[in-house]
Amino acid sequence: MQWTGIIIELIGLLLVAVELYFPIASEFLKATFEETKPKVMRNPTLWLGSFILLWVITVLGLSAWDYSMLFISNLFFSAVTVIALIIVSISRLLVRLGVAIGRGNSVGGVGLVLAVIGLSLELIQLM
Repeated sequence: MQWTGIIIELIGLLLVAVELYFPIASEFLKATFEETKPKVMRNPTLWLGSFILLWVITVLGLSAWDYSMLFISNLFFSAVTVIALIIVSISRLLVRLGVAIGRGNSVGGVGLVLAVIGLSLELIQLM
């Protein structure tokens, strides 16, 4: 956790530097960010079904081993699901914010947002 904020901030500042000083690399990254769709998520129904199947199998196994684990395992999977949904929604919001801040350029905007997130994490660690 100690180095997380610094690494995120450096990645963001690196993206901003690429945007400012390396226009050819910036155009390549912009095309990569905007045109490339994640190939892993081609079938989101399969991912969701796999997660639910893992959830059910784990809960059944733990409850067969110790019945009191039924509540705890369901609570754990519910928390993981909520955290994953929050991370996905925040990351989409931050990318949109980065594109808006970067005036349509996703490389500089995402770099600025990452730099602000890294700085925020560093300030939180100081508290």
